[in-house]
Amino acid sequence: MKRKKKINSLYIHIPFCSNICPYCDFVKLIKNDLFIKQYLNELIIDLNKTINEYKKFKSIYIGGGTPSILNCNDLESILKILKKVRAFNCEFTIECNPEDINIEKLKLFKKYGVNRISIGIQSFDKKILKEIKRDYGIDYYNLISLVKKYIKNINVDLIYGFKEQTLNDLEEDLNKFIKLNINHLSIYSLIVDKNSIFHNNGYKEQNEDDSRIFYDYIVSFLRKHGFKRYEVSNFAKKHKFSKHNMNYWKNNEYLALGIGASGYIDNIRYRISPSFKDYIKGNRIIEKEVLTKDLVKEYFFITNLRLEDGFMIRKFNKIFKTDFLIDYKDIISDLLKNDLVKIKNGNFSCTDKGLIILDRILLKFL
Repeated sequence: MKRKKKINSLYIHIPFCSNICPYCDFVKLIKNDLFIKQYLNELIIDLNKTINEYKKFKSIYIGGGTPSILNCNDLESILKILKKVRAFNCEFTIECNPEDINIEKLKLFKKYGVNRISIGIQSFDKKILKEIKRDYGIDYYNLISLVKKYIKNINVDLIYGFKEQTLNDLEEDLNKFIKLNINHLSIYSLIVDKNSIFHNNGYKEQNEDDSRIFYDYIVSFLRKHGFKRYEVSNFAKKHKFSKHNMNYWKNNEYLALGIGASGYIDNIRYRISPSFKDYIKGNRIIEKEVLTKDLVKEYFFITNLRLEDGFMIRKFNKIFKTDFLIDYKDIISDLLKNDLVKIKNGNFSCTDKGLIILDRILLKFL
């Protein structure tokens, strides 16, 4: 009998959306019942393979796209299989748009062990919601109260840096988030990617100076309210860090399924083709990057240094069979002198000042 492989995390991509947000460049398709049926038929084949190939997962994340756009029957077809592959203490997350959440779906999630929900609010500001075509007139306090009856572990996604957004607008968004009384926030600076509607319409990103002012304010505000920034864009109350996020940012392996999904297994980083036509024909056409020792080290820095606590020097030395403090002595000395990094309790990490210019720091190590 083939020995099952141990991988901590599983990511599943559901590409369907009711409309395309103007800032989005993820792999997505407008909702179509026939396409959903075709896609799920293939996805279920892939999911069933995991039962025999992998040990039970400690974290499962269903992302998109908009997973919550699926009806209850379609969701259940996936959740039934995932129930067989989740570990007893698995963190099981599903992404939802606010307008899709209802009692029927929440009951279904709870039945199959979904214990964490990530809600894409993006902003509470009416003018911003209108700008991104997300103005659904939802009472978020009532919505969150409903969700808490079934799932206690809740994340909200927010975006900042929209055109004409002021610091006062940002403060108002953060205040409204705090009033929800939940334990996790993912907050991202708006990025205008080439494949987005915003880019095609000539929309400009927030300038670097303003973005830094906004980000510094976010960190300060959330710390005052008991949140720790455990990763550049993720903030949580004590003991509420996302296991799935932490597995990714600690550069550990993870399995990814569905079009456009990226995974990391057996020293190979891979990406499944974003082509829907290929996928429903059974052709995954996986792009693979076989990692050399130098590339493994690069990814280690790129991921771990996004964490506020950085990485254990002892772990680095064990993985790469070297002495980090000696190999990078001059770089470390220069960064310490400029208060960009710190060494504490055997961990090497960026300071607040360093995380702001993380890209520049990474270049020194890559």
